[in-house]
Amino acid sequence: MIKPTGTVTFLFTDIEGSTKLSQDFPDTYHDLLERHNEILQNAVESVNGFVFKTVGDAFCCAFQKTEDAIRAAVQAQKKFNSENRDDTFIKVRMGIHKGNAEWVGNDYMGYITLARTSRIMSAANGSQVLISDDAYESVKEFIEMEISFRDLGERRLKDLIQPMKLYQILSDGILSEFPPLQTLDARPNNLPVQLTSFIGREKEMADIKKILKDSRLVTLLGSGGSGKTSLAMHVGADVIDSFANVSDPSLIRQTLMNTLGINEAKGQSPDKTLTEYIKDREMLLIFDNCEHLIHDCASLAEMLLSSCPDLKIIATSREAFNSSGEKTYRVPSLSHPDPNIDYTPEKLNQYESVRLFIERALRISWLQMKMLRRLLRSAFSLTEFRLQLNWLLRGSKFYLLKA
Repeated sequence: MIKPTGTVTFLFTDIEGSTKLSQDFPDTYHDLLERHNEILQNAVESVNGFVFKTVGDAFCCAFQKTEDAIRAAVQAQKKFNSENRDDTFIKVRMGIHKGNAEWVGNDYMGYITLARTSRIMSAANGSQVLISDDAYESVKEFIEMEISFRDLGERRLKDLIQPMKLYQILSDGILSEFPPLQTLDARPNNLPVQLTSFIGREKEMADIKKILKDSRLVTLLGSGGSGKTSLAMHVGADVIDSFANVSDPSLIRQTLMNTLGINEAKGQSPDKTLTEYIKDREMLLIFDNCEHLIHDCASLAEMLLSSCPDLKIIATSREAFNSSGEKTYRVPSLSHPDPNIDYTPEKLNQYESVRLFIERALRISWLQMKMLRRLLRSAFSLTEFRLQLNWLLRGSKFYLLKA
């Protein structure tokens, strides 16, 4: 079949609590997963969809028409509901989004569109189907009367720059009432809105979250501009559901108190006021750019951790705190190609630094974007790629350094 490309509608799915299900039902889970895969594959293919990737129980599907993605999602959810048993109830969460993406032979290039689809899916509860405003606008006059949409308002999703307006798809035969969406709005926090998209770092995020389970103080080390702050903020957003409260403090005690909304008690030191407030709460604090006040930040962290058993801290700095119990994590550069090797476009797109550059470059004018797509489809060496991009992006705020 012809692969959808250009403006594509994506449907991403996964099973809620799949790890627990596999542990609770070790004898039957494999058969359940096989049936799950069969239902999704049939639903997608029946409306001219394309399953381009599966990772465990997660399905990534592409459609040229948004209404086909909606039909596939509703059809699959109805089938899951009709076949679920009380003892092994599989709940599949689904997210639908529409945006720019290019098929490059073995996968899609269009990180922002794919990331948004993934985050929409992750915000859903099991058996719930969410759709973005971008996709909804193209089908809001959907002709099939049995399918309707519930406006869920603007929601702040993990890793995304701006809040997204979401809708829930409603239809006879699928569940309609769910707990609150799993978005950043659901937890008290003041993690800053990110001004740019977040590219790669999947391994680093997994490593840091693993370290954070065993250590209450984790310091991300790296040179200026290596991405420590962005990485810390995205790890914080990713683990937000593990904490009752999440805050992003500044480096000094008074600002930390203001951030947490604490008034200094008369006759009581700021340290005492902070510990009294935090000691009975689950909380994650992020200390950012600590190298300028490394000793003050270290002493504050030690004081709080010694008195507050459910507190954890992620810090970013060019040097370690050297505090008791601290675990450090060296933030590496984004993966990048060897300048002495010629790569195909597909191979080159596997590197995080290239994907980051392309995504930033795609913010330029439509004509330049069209030329960039043409360039990416052609065969080229890495040096030629740099030279042509420098020429293509001349006069814009994007410029690739020395060829």
